[in-house]
Amino acid sequence: MTTLGNELLVDICRLCGNERDNRLHHAREMFTGTRVPFTYVECAACGTLQIRDVPDLRPYYSGDYYSFNPVPDPRQDSEVGFKKRLARLAAAAVRRRAAAYYCDRRLPFGEIRHPAGRLFATYMRRLVVGFPDYLKETNLPLGLGLKSAVLDVGSGAGATLLSLSHFGFRDLTGIDPFIESSIVYPNGTRVLKAELSELDRQFDLILANHSIEHVPDPRRTLREIHRLLKPGRYSVVRVPVVGRAWREYRVNWVQLDPPRHLFLFHARTFKVLAEEEGFSVDEVAYDSTAFQFWGSEQYARDIPLSDSRSYFLNPARSPFTEEQIADFAARAAALNARGEGDQAVFYLRRL
Repeated sequence: MTTLGNELLVDICRLCGNERDNRLHHAREMFTGTRVPFTYVECAACGTLQIRDVPDLRPYYSGDYYSFNPVPDPRQDSEVGFKKRLARLAAAAVRRRAAAYYCDRRLPFGEIRHPAGRLFATYMRRLVVGFPDYLKETNLPLGLGLKSAVLDVGSGAGATLLSLSHFGFRDLTGIDPFIESSIVYPNGTRVLKAELSELDRQFDLILANHSIEHVPDPRRTLREIHRLLKPGRYSVVRVPVVGRAWREYRVNWVQLDPPRHLFLFHARTFKVLAEEEGFSVDEVAYDSTAFQFWGSEQYARDIPLSDSRSYFLNPARSPFTEEQIADFAARAAALNARGEGDQAVFYLRRL
């Protein structure tokens, strides 16, 4: 609760409605380095961090925002020779076979006992390099096939979808309200400049890869995902989660990312929210990286992510040695193993 002149303002959590003992935190925009301040409310009840006032976000998703960068498709190069085209066709066939084998899951890697079988499984794992880790590192029956209809929410220019297309998937749709205009790639992959409420077909898999934290109403977004997902199918949601990194770095936590990140959840809070919207949370996996440490350490030293001294742009000029980066990565892996990393993957099955 705060006062402005004679007016009493109550900072109510927009997720759970709590209005008692909520705390305010003042953080700066440090992705591009404008250092414009924004206020976040920390809910005393559910622990959610949420931006107090949502600004006009269009300037913060400008044309050079990283996820909007054009994605090159090597098949557009018509000048390559016959041998190179033949090699590409062969590689594409191998990727399709590898993805089909993995998606079928008739021989889960963990259950193979014969040495030759394990060797083959290792070989197949290598073939799916580039296949999203959050799809290949779960034993859940995602029910994927190369004909599966896949939707990517907050897809940017469609990099993940194009990666899936290289493995043989063909029914691929992305949606992002902040891209300049809709995109249709030569292979048929579509990225729509639209809102979820404008879609009216159902999908076999819906991805939300670090996008839910960017929306002003996450409950409504989950409700729309539930509407668009076929019964019994999965939505794979990756989001930053409030935990150890937030407690250590507070407003310098790199994943706070004001003002683009509007909501940041505790894992337990997001699980409850998903269940309230008709999902079963069948698995939660933590996949944080060294970024939570070097990015936050940079912000604490007043070095924006886009600064020439940033490890993001110029590792040689950054304040960190490769030994420090390796230590950050090891710390992240240890936190993930304990369920304390600063980002997680939620596997939501529509009931």
